[in-house]
Amino acid sequence: MIPLDYLRITRRGKEIKPAYLSDVSAAAEVLEAARGAKTLGDFRKAVEALRGDRKLLGGLARLVEQLMEVEEVDSRLVARVRLEVFKASSAAGFPLTPEEREKIFEAAAAKLRMGAEEVKRLFMKAYEENRAVLKPPGVDPAELMRRYNLALIQTLLFKSLYVKATLPNAPVVVKSLVRAVKGLRLMYIAEERSGDLEFHFDGPASALRQTERYGVRLAKLVPYITAAGRWSIEAAVKLNEKIYTFRESNATAPDMPKNPVEAEEFDSSVELEFYRQVSRVCPVQREPEVLVVGGRVYIPDFKIGDLYIEIVGFWTPDYLRRKYEKIAKVGKPLLILVNEELAMATWRQLLPNVVMFKGRPRLEDVFKHVKPYCRQ
Repeated sequence: MIPLDYLRITRRGKEIKPAYLSDVSAAAEVLEAARGAKTLGDFRKAVEALRGDRKLLGGLARLVEQLMEVEEVDSRLVARVRLEVFKASSAAGFPLTPEEREKIFEAAAAKLRMGAEEVKRLFMKAYEENRAVLKPPGVDPAELMRRYNLALIQTLLFKSLYVKATLPNAPVVVKSLVRAVKGLRLMYIAEERSGDLEFHFDGPASALRQTERYGVRLAKLVPYITAAGRWSIEAAVKLNEKIYTFRESNATAPDMPKNPVEAEEFDSSVELEFYRQVSRVCPVQREPEVLVVGGRVYIPDFKIGDLYIEIVGFWTPDYLRRKYEKIAKVGKPLLILVNEELAMATWRQLLPNVVMFKGRPRLEDVFKHVKPYCRQ
């Protein structure tokens, strides 16, 4: 994904599309700038010196920075070093000569019990531009172009009201996509249509709160869609108070990365903590069988006996109601755990068998619900 400021689009009536890149020359120039850079600052200056479309070059540069191996720093240590340097400077007065500047660093170094040269180095690392480029991107211009075109779709969908994605109902495709959707905690409904699966996602522009965080997560899903052999995307996109329709498919899109850009590691700390707590008192099955509910696909987070358990991330009251009604058709008992901090709208009354939690669900909050289903 790239920042909205770098999004390049074309409009035709009520239709909107990214301005895809079809020539690798700009990608080659940006990669060359990266290979000759010793620091991030060097790279950014080299890109600024290039001639061409600033949005295009800026977007390519942002992707290249994501692919670089850049020096990591201990941000807490850097902050501590800078604080001691500023304290020493305040005590001694603003340095007017190199010698006075050196004494300030020496005073801070003594306080920190570090060498003066190390203090200087860490002091400068507070600025991204001073961080060393350890390894340039390991991609060629054609691959960078493919990733750029993918990033344009991701960024455009950041402004979507809804997204509809259609993929073949193939086990490998469905399993990876549904796991991605669940891991990213997106609000979705899936339907089966003529052998395909149609996923409907609430877009970030439709939410009242948490828009940016939700938009980033929706953007992360796009590589899982485009990695399928056959796919299509339709979305309503809101830009400058106007609503446009975006349509794309494997038949019309330029080449995309064949696999997800990175295997996303989901933040499953809430699920892990729940599993650890409850498995001490009950046998817990993680990601049990796939359920088909009225032509829809559903994979619960957990199963205890006959009780299905779902931990919901971002939500609205309407979303919870739709999910509850869908699972109720299975005729199985269901417990929904809802993170109060990720609510995207205010709520007054929730459905039965919904437990609210802050941060992480606690055993005492859910045990009375799961106890009847525990089978040792």
